[in-house]
Amino acid sequence: MTHHRVAPVLLLTCLSRFVVALVCVLSLVSSTSLSQTRITLRLTDWADLDEIPLDQQALAEFKRLHPHIDVLYEPNPGRQYEEKILTALAADEPPDVFLLDSKLIPTFTNKKILIDLNLYVQELGIDTTLWFPNVLNIARKGDALYAFPKGFTPLMIFYNKDLFRASHLPFPTSEWTWEEYLSIAGKLTKDFDGNGETDQFGTAFSNYYYFWIVWVWSTGSDVVDPNGRTAVGYLNSERTESALQFLIDLQRTHKVAPNTGTWVQSEKTGINTQLFLNGKIAMMMDGHWRLPRYLNLVEEGKLEIGIAPIPRHRNGRKANVMYESGWCVPVSSKHPREAAMLAAFMAGETANRIRATRRLEIPSVISVAREVVAGDRLGLEKAFVDEIAACRQPWGSIIERFSEIEWTLQDAVDEVMVNGKPMHETMTRYAAKVDAELEKIRAQEKTEFKPIRQHLEIVEFLGGVSLLLLSGCALLYLRAKGTQRRATGTAIGFLAPSLLHLAVFVFTPIVFSAYLSVHRWDIVVADKPFIGIENFREILKDEGFWNALQNTFIYSFNVPLAMAISLAVALLMNRRLRGIALLRALYFLPSVTSFVAIALVWMWIYHPTFGAANALLAVVGIAPLQWLNSSATAMISVIIFSMWLSIGYQMVIFLAGLQGIPEELYDAARIDGANGWQRFRRVTLPLLKPTTFFILVTSFISSFQVFTSIYVMTAGGPVRSTDVIVYHIYQSAWEQLRMGYASALSWILFLLIMAATWIQFRMMGRNVEYS
Repeated sequence: MTHHRVAPVLLLTCLSRFVVALVCVLSLVSSTSLSQTRITLRLTDWADLDEIPLDQQALAEFKRLHPHIDVLYEPNPGRQYEEKILTALAADEPPDVFLLDSKLIPTFTNKKILIDLNLYVQELGIDTTLWFPNVLNIARKGDALYAFPKGFTPLMIFYNKDLFRASHLPFPTSEWTWEEYLSIAGKLTKDFDGNGETDQFGTAFSNYYYFWIVWVWSTGSDVVDPNGRTAVGYLNSERTESALQFLIDLQRTHKVAPNTGTWVQSEKTGINTQLFLNGKIAMMMDGHWRLPRYLNLVEEGKLEIGIAPIPRHRNGRKANVMYESGWCVPVSSKHPREAAMLAAFMAGETANRIRATRRLEIPSVISVAREVVAGDRLGLEKAFVDEIAACRQPWGSIIERFSEIEWTLQDAVDEVMVNGKPMHETMTRYAAKVDAELEKIRAQEKTEFKPIRQHLEIVEFLGGVSLLLLSGCALLYLRAKGTQRRATGTAIGFLAPSLLHLAVFVFTPIVFSAYLSVHRWDIVVADKPFIGIENFREILKDEGFWNALQNTFIYSFNVPLAMAISLAVALLMNRRLRGIALLRALYFLPSVTSFVAIALVWMWIYHPTFGAANALLAVVGIAPLQWLNSSATAMISVIIFSMWLSIGYQMVIFLAGLQGIPEELYDAARIDGANGWQRFRRVTLPLLKPTTFFILVTSFISSFQVFTSIYVMTAGGPVRSTDVIVYHIYQSAWEQLRMGYASALSWILFLLIMAATWIQFRMMGRNVEYS
């Protein structure tokens, strides 16, 4: 009886447990299935603080439409965007979607880094007629489409309507000519107080390639032939030279444009924009990216602007440039279909409409651009959109690694504008240089990209390094005998974490750079052959290297001067005076302040027209200098800045040394009748030898490694007058993508530093006593 009662209970219990287990299994399978269908995509662009919220808003809308897709947003603002993308590609971990600047298109398409998005256009129902045709065509190569356009801008002339009205001048028309532009600029240039100094300029000119190339095109000429194969006969043609001379004469001959310095100074300080906003410049050339800043002042009633196209050349044609960007997908994306969907969405109507609220660019979608024009009560957007028909794509979107050519073209114009060299002779010389560079670039155009992990020789090399390190440890262990062997094993065990750190982050990179230096190792080129010492031979024949080496040695002369000044300051700070602690802190403050912020301040100080340096020279009756804007004074300017910056750090070291000298020695010297100079010479200097030697050696090493001040303040210019070895290495590695060549340069720099340090130890180190 009991048995019959228990059996149903057991049966029900078993069934219930089976049901629970079944539910658990089904839920597990369901959750596993969901987790398998959930996709995470990475998206990267160069958005700044103004753009990031717009991108986040667009991505939130994408997420709402596609809840199974998560998007990891990774904005990378700044000049290093290209480097970060290339590094990610080399590591085979690129974002699934990233923003492609038009100048990167030929490199990425020739190396087959990007997916042809036509593969997904029909499948995803993407309507390519949404976008302006000539905007879309920039990302095409043959029948392939490599990016969906995000936005674009031509270059336009912005003008201050109030200044035009004050001079009783009509506003520019869409058909105005160079002659009319020059005439209007002359009438807008004013000396209100009659002191011989211009208070208001008619226009502004930047010697930046991206700005002056449009004027060359408007003459019907160019800097290279239509196929992008030669510059001879184009860069040095009469029409190209006349366009460049016209622009240079705006500042030099006609005096209707201020001397706002080289393009590095004018771009980084924003001097042209600031002068335009302050009513000191009536007209300036700029892109749509500047419009939001102007519109803020327009809404506040502080500014009224108009926009006109680039003036026509009387014998030329209407021409403009289209600087655009687009969303692309790398071939290594794990989810290419979904990535193409995201790229199309970020370039589509919804995302364009969100971005249009900030007026950062012209929307690439035709309907959204028309909405923006219709909603613009100031009529500014229409001027931009009307220029689309006259726009052509920049050479950077056609010629691979065009940034190398840009630097050469920039140097050509700087030679004439900054150094006063004759136009035709200079352009002819630089045209031959451009042709040589184009020949080098064409030699590697058709090679395909391959990420580092696919280069088995690297794995073999790293394996060899690891085996060498392990063999060294094993040899130490086996050579030890008896109790020493156990102690050696214990020591190796304790040191293993530090040895691993040194091996991974110090020894391996050093040895690997030596490996790269004997290979033709370009980041985006698959073939990386062993070439022996060919990189070193090329370096010795490279005029740029010898120029950079000379500039580096010149820069290093700041070390003894800075040390002398720092020692003098330390002697002053070693006194017992009220407030001396505050003075010490003030002297040391530059050493702990943002370097970039300080460099920008000094760029303003050095400004040839508005800077404090020339104002001080005027007080003592000295003629103004060009400072960073002349090949003759640029390096001296950087040296003065570096000396000022290093005083605080060196002062602290000297001060520590001074306070370590026993006061009894000074008392004894005074008793012996020694005056202040004799005490300094016979007591202070000898006892400061260890401190002085330390500062000398470390400062010389730092001077050979100077980079940041050059990168921020001059970009190696004008005309390579401040190009130093480390900056030369940076350009070779990240602008020319030649890692093998850059590694060879690094080894030469390493040997130079070793030699200089050895010489210092041989000449002075033996005379230093540390007791």
